[in-house]
Amino acid sequence: MAQYVLEILDGDRAGEVVPIADRALRFGRKPGNDIVLADEKTSGVHAEIVPEGDRFVLRDLGSTNGTFLDDRKVTELVLTPGDTFVIGRLRVRFRAEGETAPAAGLDPALQVKTLDASRLRAARGGRSVGLLAGLLVVALGVAGYLFWQQGKAGAGGEGGVVANQGPTAPQTVAGNKLAGETGACESDAGWNLQFAGSGFATDGRAHSGSGSLAASRATRQSGTAPDFAVAISKDPIQVMAGRALTIAAQVRTEGQAQVAVRVVAFPSAENSPFRFRSGTRLQAADGWTRVQAQVVVPPGCDRCTVELVALLSADGAVALVDDVALVDGGDGKPVQHTLEESSQTLLGNAAALAIRSTDPEQPVTLLAVEPAPTPAQQALADAGLLALSDLGASVTATPTTKSFQLQVTGVDGFVLVFPAESAGSLLTRQDAGFAASPSTGAFTAAQALLGEGGTRCLCTLPAPTACIGRVGGGRYRLQLTGASCELTTGFKAERQAARDLLEEAQRAAQAARPGEALAVIARLHATVPHDSEVLAGASGLRGELQAAAAERLRRLSQDLDEAMFFRTRGGFERVVAGIGELVVTYGEDGLEDKAMVTSLRQSASEQLAAIDGQRSDEIRAQLDKMAAAFEQSSQAGLAAMVRDYAARRLGAQQGGK
Repeated sequence: MAQYVLEILDGDRAGEVVPIADRALRFGRKPGNDIVLADEKTSGVHAEIVPEGDRFVLRDLGSTNGTFLDDRKVTELVLTPGDTFVIGRLRVRFRAEGETAPAAGLDPALQVKTLDASRLRAARGGRSVGLLAGLLVVALGVAGYLFWQQGKAGAGGEGGVVANQGPTAPQTVAGNKLAGETGACESDAGWNLQFAGSGFATDGRAHSGSGSLAASRATRQSGTAPDFAVAISKDPIQVMAGRALTIAAQVRTEGQAQVAVRVVAFPSAENSPFRFRSGTRLQAADGWTRVQAQVVVPPGCDRCTVELVALLSADGAVALVDDVALVDGGDGKPVQHTLEESSQTLLGNAAALAIRSTDPEQPVTLLAVEPAPTPAQQALADAGLLALSDLGASVTATPTTKSFQLQVTGVDGFVLVFPAESAGSLLTRQDAGFAASPSTGAFTAAQALLGEGGTRCLCTLPAPTACIGRVGGGRYRLQLTGASCELTTGFKAERQAARDLLEEAQRAAQAARPGEALAVIARLHATVPHDSEVLAGASGLRGELQAAAAERLRRLSQDLDEAMFFRTRGGFERVVAGIGELVVTYGEDGLEDKAMVTSLRQSASEQLAAIDGQRSDEIRAQLDKMAAAFEQSSQAGLAAMVRDYAARRLGAQQGGK
């Protein structure tokens, strides 16, 4: 197995080369990381590289500013030697040990090394030119032989792959933004074939020319191979927002495989999180088939890349792609709506939407709308690489003053993708109002409120609906049943109502009416928790009031301990009275530690009962002695009077007499 290293290209460690061992390497700003990067844009624990068999996988660990490869934010991908990824603001190159970056598109074994002609002339005189030509012929001959051998291996090697050349020379398309071999797919030039999943590879079967790009799931990898593959064009392509593009390719599948080609549009702004995926439908193709789709570049986007996507649902599945073309032209309009009340903007196209907030520190309210995945699509969805266009689905948005009405067609369910931090404040509306809800797993809700500050968003469904929440890869995915929802980001009336309630609670607290203040805060949480800043203020006030109640409970607990030690009736009476006063002051629902309240009241009451019982026994014993003395002195009437008094005032004697 080749040995690989990481070369740090920027920062105070620029030029440093770190060997990659057979264990995970973590990057981050904190000292505990394997590779510590002194950069304020780097998170404490930012990313890691993990060996998986003979591959090395780069994973972002939920960093704030993201991990990038070729200007694309990634959550997980298989590294290819020569890849340069960016952590924070620092570049790191993954390469083989002792190797410099090879010429683009060439296998290092097939490269012709540079010869110093002047040294040859000095050594051989006039024969130097002939010797140089001879060496070049030999080198090219060896390269051709190796290429032919690779073709033979493809024809008769494992998996039964049969190489065949297309009927024509590589196709060229006028205006193709994927120039030369990149569009012709004659080699891996211009492609990151191992972008995600099992990746693509060069292949001898072709629609035209002598090669194509193929994704396969071989039988020998059963149970371990990923069931999807994604390749992506390396260099961002300059495009214009609002313009239509046509993406087309020749595709072919074998076994249980499906394939699609997509355009991924995005802004060139540094660290922009928005990615708009749309293209052809995932489909099988028995024989070479031309597929195409028209894609509109969303507002704000000025760059794009091309993705090749394959689903490989069973052993032996193969997907081939050849002659990829991306040209200007097509139908469709971009989507852009700005809400009057919140100034948030929904943008995208017919198959991809996102909502941009007005907060520069938190620019995203909604990252994407995705289809609910089938079991065969789950791994692709988990990687964040499933698009509505993969299922031939589309989405429309109708704006109101304060919300966007979304309608998805072509699927039975869809997924709203939010930043991962949105899940931390998830509230769902129940019969009694809004209440905190687990953000992951299955739950039922008609409304879900999530996000913070400028990204606060209320998702309203037509009826109580089964939902599934998942967090991973820096994303929170909320899967919904049905085909529509309303996303509200304008909360002008709710925010004013929440501020009014908070002021009411503050006045009650200042007037020493903590129970009333806590009741108002509870009403705020249940009815208008739409302003996260007001909600934080109300939660802080509630914490102060409950801390004061907890301190009073602590002192009453100490009083009970002292009363237990001295066995004084007055001590237990003070505890019972103190608990009663606390409940009246704060209310039963305003006391956080209800178990402690019940325990203290019960313990003090039991001790009072025990003291009273002991005192009754002592008085009864004295009265019994008095009655017995009257009987001995033959004063039966007085004895009967004493016993009657004891029975009426003290009850029947224990044990009976």
